[in-house]
Amino acid sequence: MAAQEVTLSDRVKVIADRRHDYYDRTEIPKRRPHYEEAFADFADQDRSIQIAMGFKNFLENKKILTCEHDILAGFAYRYTYKPSFPFNLPDDYDPLYRPPAGIDTMEEAETGRIANGFAEDSKEAEEMRTFARCVSRWLYKHWETGHIIPGYERLIKTGYDGLIEQTETALETADKEQQVHLQSMLICEKAASAYIERYANYANALQLKTRNPEYKAHLEKMEESLRHIAHGPARTFFDAIQLIWLTHEMLYAEGFPASFSFGRMDKYLHPYFQNDLDNGTITLEEAADILDALWIKFGITLHGYQNITLGGLDEQGNYVSNELTKMMLQSSRKTLYDQPLLCLRYHKSMPADLWEESVALLQTGIGLPAIFIDDFCIQAKEAMGHSHEDAVNYALVGCVEMGCPGREYGKTEALRVNVGKILEVMLFDGKCNCEDSRGIIGNAVDKGIPLENTGTSDNTFPVFTGNRLDQLDSFDALLNWYKDELKAQLNFTMTSINRLDVALPKFYPTPFLSTLMEGCIEKGMDVTAGGTIYNNSAVNLCGLPNVVDSLAAIRTLVYEQKRYTMEDFRNALRDDFVGHEELLEAIQHDCPKFGNDIDSVDKIMAELVETANTVVKGMQNPRGGKWQMGLYSVEDHVKMGINTGALPDGKRRGEAMASAVSPVQGKDVNGPTAVINSLLKTDLSAATNGMVLDIKFSPSFFDKPSHQLALRLLIQAYAEQGGGEIQFNVVDRATLLDAQQHPENHKDLVVRVSGFSAYFTSLVRETQDEIIKRTEHAAI
Repeated sequence: MAAQEVTLSDRVKVIADRRHDYYDRTEIPKRRPHYEEAFADFADQDRSIQIAMGFKNFLENKKILTCEHDILAGFAYRYTYKPSFPFNLPDDYDPLYRPPAGIDTMEEAETGRIANGFAEDSKEAEEMRTFARCVSRWLYKHWETGHIIPGYERLIKTGYDGLIEQTETALETADKEQQVHLQSMLICEKAASAYIERYANYANALQLKTRNPEYKAHLEKMEESLRHIAHGPARTFFDAIQLIWLTHEMLYAEGFPASFSFGRMDKYLHPYFQNDLDNGTITLEEAADILDALWIKFGITLHGYQNITLGGLDEQGNYVSNELTKMMLQSSRKTLYDQPLLCLRYHKSMPADLWEESVALLQTGIGLPAIFIDDFCIQAKEAMGHSHEDAVNYALVGCVEMGCPGREYGKTEALRVNVGKILEVMLFDGKCNCEDSRGIIGNAVDKGIPLENTGTSDNTFPVFTGNRLDQLDSFDALLNWYKDELKAQLNFTMTSINRLDVALPKFYPTPFLSTLMEGCIEKGMDVTAGGTIYNNSAVNLCGLPNVVDSLAAIRTLVYEQKRYTMEDFRNALRDDFVGHEELLEAIQHDCPKFGNDIDSVDKIMAELVETANTVVKGMQNPRGGKWQMGLYSVEDHVKMGINTGALPDGKRRGEAMASAVSPVQGKDVNGPTAVINSLLKTDLSAATNGMVLDIKFSPSFFDKPSHQLALRLLIQAYAEQGGGEIQFNVVDRATLLDAQQHPENHKDLVVRVSGFSAYFTSLVRETQDEIIKRTEHAAI
């Protein structure tokens, strides 16, 4: 049975049609002065107090917005952030597009040096500066804020007055250091309560202006709800959603909006929803309108990585879904926005009607929902030290990272390593082979990194295991050299992040986020210091399929067929294959490629992941947590590819790398089953921070019910053999090419990138090209 047709109500269409009318570019720079004022006024106080007072100042003065026609109060802007974290962000940019934001890694490295007590001329300080320089040149990527699931479920049960009471009680027995952090949290809790009161007053003022009786009646209801949730816990479905949204909005005011996610929203909102239905205080249609209005608010922030998790097993092994699960899928089908991201927890016991709703959403082409295998993800969380209860309650944060809602600060995007560039600098004696204008400097500017901090005058990169090119008398010697260098690079980068971690609670605490995370009030400790229950860190690998195909090509052409030498490869890479077309042709047509169920090449992937995992699982962080590894790339496979030269797999200078652990674009020629078979030869349980497998289907694939059944059987087989995540692009090449040529005709075209969906026309050209090049399948 096919899913029912759904449309927005007339009431919600008004909100949707006007959703872009309220951006205010003058708001962008207004956060910074309020924080700077607090830093000056409380210069003799701990940094945590300074940041809390900056947060309070800003909430008292920032613009708030409720429209008379809207169902929910609130509007999330983006702002400048420099005082409380060294983000480079301009004071003005087009808010309809992503801001050119990036961490000033040199400044962060300096605070890390100070926090660790390293002398300015010490070896450790120089290593931190080297790390920062390599980040600006895309050998590594480092990100700090967001990528967490705040304790929204606890908040709607407790309310801000409940948090205030807990904090005041903890203060009674706290030591001096704990008191500072608890006082900071208390300032933020009271500021949050006052902020919601501002919205209540705003709703009251709107009632006096509106001439529409329907709007006036709703504004009265809104005001009453806001006055209650400014202090108390949620009583109704509307209360709960309004409290979650305004808290989300305030988190944007404290930290850069990089994936504050929502956990199992269908599960924890359901009691409020069902109670309202039973009491007759809400209808299904009214509940759908509230959800749709929330989806519109999510959709206003491009690339916000606002993730909602649906369905999944409970502790007893029963699959848990409900009417809200389907309604949330339908909200995405009605709005067709890139946000929120939806992740469906898959188990073979998942109800058939939920699968039908999921297929209906997949058919729209927006890349939602992504499918996550419950057995895999639960085992991954248990491997990271989670109790069974918390592991079963996992949800997705950011793109594909498993997290424990309200109880885990996993730093899932702390580090990404460009494993393709590692091979490049090995082959070129520690030098970069990518120096075009769109490369290093151009993308530093894209990230908001000042040019003086890019280190562009220094073209060297660390190679920790020496130059062995003259000693490579066999393929095994090359493979072992790469493994040694990969391990050394991981040790260096993870050590660097650990050093930066020490600086976070001293220089960049987040007291408002801390008050929402379980354990922080109880310990009197900021979440950045290890205040919550689980405190892990993550390193993610980018470009693995390119390295695998590169090594396979060298093995075939140099060591097996002896048609070329390593020097031939080096010369071709230096020239970007110009004048070396014969070698490029041999790479493309005579060498095995990952993703085609070929044991000899798939084994290389398995060995590299195992090698990396031996390092990652052996490292601890300063917050008492473990390190975890991710096999996903977000959009960094494009950015890292732009800043990486030609590689032995035939990748040209500046071209994108492969998305996550999906095959190199267009190189999987034996169908989706072969792709899955290739990947499953790797022990994916190493990917405790998540993984991505992209499959692209032509839209006509879903026309036949037999194909829909075949897809579910494919997912089930993938699950049974150890798969973790799988996601689908349902769009044809012709549409994408036309959108590139005529973007004005495709402003609403949403595609799956790598772990997230985005408006196609908002992506850089290289990302668009990468998606176009992916193999388009018409059958299983």
